[in-house]
Amino acid sequence: MALKSICIVGPGAIGGMIAVHMQRAGYDVSALARPEKVAAIKAKGLTLIDGGQTYLGQPKAASDPAELGPHDLVVVTVKGGGLASIAPHLAALSRPDTPWVFVMNGVPWWFFEGFGGKLQGTTLKTLDPEQHLSRVIPLSRLIWGVINCNVALEADGTIRHVHSKQLQIGRPDGSVDELPAIAEVFRNAGYNTDTMGAIRQAIWGKLLVNMTFNPISVLTMATTNLMLGDPLVRELAINAVDEGRAIGQALGLDGGPTGAQRFAGAGQSGVRAKTSMLADVERGRALEIEPLIGVVVEIADLCGVSVPFTKALYGLIRLRGQTLLA
Repeated sequence: MALKSICIVGPGAIGGMIAVHMQRAGYDVSALARPEKVAAIKAKGLTLIDGGQTYLGQPKAASDPAELGPHDLVVVTVKGGGLASIAPHLAALSRPDTPWVFVMNGVPWWFFEGFGGKLQGTTLKTLDPEQHLSRVIPLSRLIWGVINCNVALEADGTIRHVHSKQLQIGRPDGSVDELPAIAEVFRNAGYNTDTMGAIRQAIWGKLLVNMTFNPISVLTMATTNLMLGDPLVRELAINAVDEGRAIGQALGLDGGPTGAQRFAGAGQSGVRAKTSMLADVERGRALEIEPLIGVVVEIADLCGVSVPFTKALYGLIRLRGQTLLA
């Protein structure tokens, strides 16, 4: 499978960095974005600061997918709340066999499709209550990406990579068809990319951190080193992670390290990482609450797992989101 032309849908911090590095690797890169973002890309391109070097990417950008035409690969990097509005446009960016790689945070709407057991096919009402996404995004095209890459979008539009370039990709049905060729594209762009037959495990593993630190960061307006440096906040994070582990175990997933093991000494690391949710607050954007923590509460109720700390965080961040919008 020759993958030469690539469209990045949502060239923000993560997507913008991918676009720049893929263009540097020699791929024909375009970007589907909001009109104001398109105007900025056309005027000055995408500036990325990575490893002390500054790179300029100049992908073809448009708000109308018809202007960009079909591609060999589509990479979707929008926030969960924006997915429903862009999903109907993906077909116009694609050939009949074009894979769609979703590099997004949180639990996906399709999580229980092909899952087996009593939750097989369960619709997650916090994510896709009307099954809109299920209708317009066929699972046969879909590849899910779990990324660990701390990258910030600065006020002037500059993208700054802080640390890590880890990516895991997999399919909902566990098959690995086409994954090696797609992984090679990301590797050529500088990402440490692994293919997985059990992508749900990677999704849940990253979720344990996102469901905890994203809400806490907005409630405290703090970076990760400050949150972990406070013993009471670290205790809250440990309890929330352990609740998430309990849900994962009830689903038959490997719980991984406990919260205490995961955060031992982390407050002294000195890494001043800013969560994506805190960055959204600073830029005046709506918070990505449901895919990161609302759905965790929903799944906990489905499994009969008690999650008082997670529910408290969910209630607080949901209310904080409402007050920010107001």
